[in-house]
Amino acid sequence: MECRKFEITLVSANSLPDVRSFRQMKVFAKVSIEGELKTSKKTPVDMVGKTNPRWNFPIEYTINDSAVQKSGMNLSIKLFCRRTFADRYVGEVNIPIKSLFDKGVKADKILSYGVDGTSYGRLNILYSFGEKFLVSNDSDLDWKSALEVGFLVLLGGVVLLLEDDDDDDAPALQSSSNVHIVELDGDDEDDFFYDAGDMNSQHADDDSESKSKNFGILFCFFLIYLIVNYFICSTS
Repeated sequence: MECRKFEITLVSANSLPDVRSFRQMKVFAKVSIEGELKTSKKTPVDMVGKTNPRWNFPIEYTINDSAVQKSGMNLSIKLFCRRTFADRYVGEVNIPIKSLFDKGVKADKILSYGVDGTSYGRLNILYSFGEKFLVSNDSDLDWKSALEVGFLVLLGGVVLLLEDDDDDDAPALQSSSNVHIVELDGDDEDDFFYDAGDMNSQHADDDSESKSKNFGILFCFFLIYLIVNYFICSTS
């Protein structure tokens, strides 16, 4: 999509009402686009200007160029008095971003706006718009990346399972080729067959345990794959 850099500089305010009874005013501004919390930014607190604060503070946004060209997107600037327990609202200014763009890509002088909620308060600003530039869609990139990760995780699980199977086969073949027959006399013959049976049983148990472990590992990888794909579906 095509976007622009948009910079608004909060220069100062003047003739604000004094909303404090005992201590001096310490004013700051909160800036947002359409009141959206994720776009909210604020200036430092002016500690000396009282009802005539000065900030000269720039705030920058990246906005969709199509939104700049049409009405309905407002820049919201709310003024507050800093207090220990709860900040006190002073007033606000709402400026259509298109109205700024229609004036030109850059203010050649300070613009002054009346502060709603006050009798004589004024807010002074500068602004500028940057050149258009292309921005890739982050959601598409995230979707593709997540899909690739999910596939690689599942593929890694399958490869690991196959390697484990090969490793399990090797000892079995070696055991069968290295069996030594021991001739025993008398009562010891029963012990021989008993021991041989134990070895075969133990080997079978090992094979079963190994396969169960392999399938468990594959199941874990498959579960991770499902979770990744669920994330893809929920965010796309």
